[in-house]
Amino acid sequence: MEIVLLIFTSTVFIVGTEILTRKFALPTASTRRFIHIGTATVAGLAPFFATRDQLILVCIIFIVLLLLGRSYKLFSAIHGIDRKSFGDIYLPLGVILSALIFLPQDTHIFQFGIFIMGISDAVAGFVGEKFGKHNIEVYSNKKSLEGSIAFFICSLILTFVFFPIFGYQLLIIPIILTMTEFGLVHGFDNLILPIIAGFLARLLF
Repeated sequence: MEIVLLIFTSTVFIVGTEILTRKFALPTASTRRFIHIGTATVAGLAPFFATRDQLILVCIIFIVLLLLGRSYKLFSAIHGIDRKSFGDIYLPLGVILSALIFLPQDTHIFQFGIFIMGISDAVAGFVGEKFGKHNIEVYSNKKSLEGSIAFFICSLILTFVFFPIFGYQLLIIPIILTMTEFGLVHGFDNLILPIIAGFLARLLF
């Protein structure tokens, strides 16, 4: 039952957004971020109702489906972008690696890393695209100062929500994560951020 719920909720975000994209010609940049936040939220909440192995199995299923979707151009809401990115594949792969490292013993830390990747990264992308004025090219990809500030603020809030302690950690973790995100391109942030965030939380809290 738990694995069915995981597959169903993730599918709702992807298929539902795909239907809306085709019906209303929504921009892919927005739909990707909506799916990004939605699927990451499902993964972050998964330890409350599913086992680690069930979560990993569902992620593997979606990796296969997304690879097929790339080959047959099934998901315009995800794959309809010009820049080279494998973020859709790296997201479930990042969840798998984080689950292997942190679950079931460190559920809180696992969730922290997943929400950093799912929320902070998506907000940074949105802000950078809409309001980014000060851009820096990183490996032929544009990164904006405004997007990085948004990432830092979101990560700061999430760090305090998960670890409500006023200490140096409250600044150190968001700073390191922001610097890490700034240097990652082609969707690698989806793979690396949850792991780095988890290790930082384990080390400093």
